[in-house]
Amino acid sequence: MRILVTNDDGIDAPGLHALAQALAADGHELMIAAPDVEYSGSGSSLGTLEHGAEISYTQRSFAALPNVPAISLEAPPAFAVFCACAGIFGPPPELVVSGINPGHNTGKMIMYSSTVASALSAAGFNVRGLAVSCGFPPDHRFDTAATIAAEAVRWMVDRSAPRTVLNINVPDVDLSEVKGVRMAPLASRGLLGLSFDKGPESIRLLRYANTERLGTATDSALVRDGYVAVSALGTIDVREPIPDVADYLEAGLPIVSAVEI
Repeated sequence: MRILVTNDDGIDAPGLHALAQALAADGHELMIAAPDVEYSGSGSSLGTLEHGAEISYTQRSFAALPNVPAISLEAPPAFAVFCACAGIFGPPPELVVSGINPGHNTGKMIMYSSTVASALSAAGFNVRGLAVSCGFPPDHRFDTAATIAAEAVRWMVDRSAPRTVLNINVPDVDLSEVKGVRMAPLASRGLLGLSFDKGPESIRLLRYANTERLGTATDSALVRDGYVAVSALGTIDVREPIPDVADYLEAGLPIVSAVEI
């Protein structure tokens, strides 16, 4: 499958490279188009819409991905997806995979996530989208998330229809310690909490981990409890039932499924 890999942490971010290497190992035709710097929290912003504006881009290459063309842009990731799906960089992708984001994107907080917005932006072009996130450093497990992302892409290739968009959040544990894979509704609260301190001339943003009041079997609660949470987003038309995703991933991964919750 022809896949665009992007992220909101910048083209040199290790999560993007872990993801791209896992997908390249599966033999997919890859292209990377991502921001030159971090654009976390920019949502679906395209950046400037000024008539005549010129957006700079740079061709990049990476030793670990010798046959993967890469472009960094001075723009948010949704702009990169827009350009790729519009055919600016060559044949449009059949799937956009965004991540691996360091920091879970769960609950209603996903409306601000550029990682998730990149996957959703693809749907506007009738292209499938997949967003993948794990936790913040130093506990993040890009290795576990990359393996699960590659298996999710296999499901997308085998069973998904155009405009399918999935948001996958992976707990920060060894693959063998993942308790299972579950379809999940969005929690009212994300695992990432934000608070603000107002000073005389600035507002200080403070980040903290939510672990309470996450609901039952929501995406946030499942990841907290050691499960992979899969949420279907946007307008979806699939040939197979969406719950099949969880069964597919569990069957294809060396994990020990816990009892049903």
